[in-house]
Amino acid sequence: MVKVLIVGATGFLGNMIAKEAVKLGHQVTALVSEASQSNKKDIVDGLKAVGVMIKTGSLDSAHKDLVDVLKTVEVVVSVVNGPGVATQTKLVAAAKEAGTIKQFMPSEFGVFGAVGEASVPLMFGPKAQVRAALEAAGIPHTYVVSYGFASYWANGLGELGQKNRVPPSPSTSNKVPFYGTGRTKLVMNVEEDIAAFTARAIGDVRTINKQLHVRPPLNALSQHDMAYIWEDKIFRQLCIGSRLDRAFVSNADLEQRIASAQDPIKKTLLQLQKVFTVDGVTTPLGANDVEASRLYPDYFYTPIAKYMNNLIDTFRVQLAAEE
Repeated sequence: MVKVLIVGATGFLGNMIAKEAVKLGHQVTALVSEASQSNKKDIVDGLKAVGVMIKTGSLDSAHKDLVDVLKTVEVVVSVVNGPGVATQTKLVAAAKEAGTIKQFMPSEFGVFGAVGEASVPLMFGPKAQVRAALEAAGIPHTYVVSYGFASYWANGLGELGQKNRVPPSPSTSNKVPFYGTGRTKLVMNVEEDIAAFTARAIGDVRTINKQLHVRPPLNALSQHDMAYIWEDKIFRQLCIGSRLDRAFVSNADLEQRIASAQDPIKKTLLQLQKVFTVDGVTTPLGANDVEASRLYPDYFYTPIAKYMNNLIDTFRVQLAAEE
């Protein structure tokens, strides 16, 4: 049993990590602001119901208050996003002074590890700053590289931001942009699995000062792979619509779009370029990398092909009910 503080437990992924950590027998405290306790009361009540203790506070709390909270725990898991990512340096400073933290898991949960992110500072600069602060402070840490969230990448067949291709909707275009050759593998994971692997890494010395890659062998698919699953179920089995119209987008095309784009579109295009036309995300793991499904073989994750099939099967049931 480990005493763990989770920052961002009222968010989508943080909520799942907190509940999974409780299931695994950890003593979980969530740092929740007064505003979130009011605005997200149902979520907070749900955390309390499974045994999560709520501590009022946030990354904007006074340094002394953060230190006092951290002195009561051994592990910190941060699952903040947006501006909160850079603000984690305050939490790092408090952890250093507290002197009790045996593992700090900053808010990573991205498609790339530290090496890949270094080439796209516009997107990942704040994460790099937090890593640098942790390492300078000498705080034991674990960086979780979650790769693509299934609901963002698989649902859109690799078209980031297009979330309604699986299952399809009447307004969905049949034309799908394929980046590069469309054969670069992208690793994707169901969000519940990311939370489960992260919770299992809490207190696990094998992950200390390592990057924990959530990269199960069955979850690396190309856009062509995803398109085949879609066509097999939707077109061949359900006889709906027609085959997908693959519109190939070259790296040169992406470069032109990136040059003229503004945020947040520019960041999305940079991510697509990095994933599909530059180096993909299936490069060999290094000495400071460990892979989650190998560390925790007792956990049965959901293969992306099954995830997509399940979504489409739900769509089939809905269609049958409407007939």
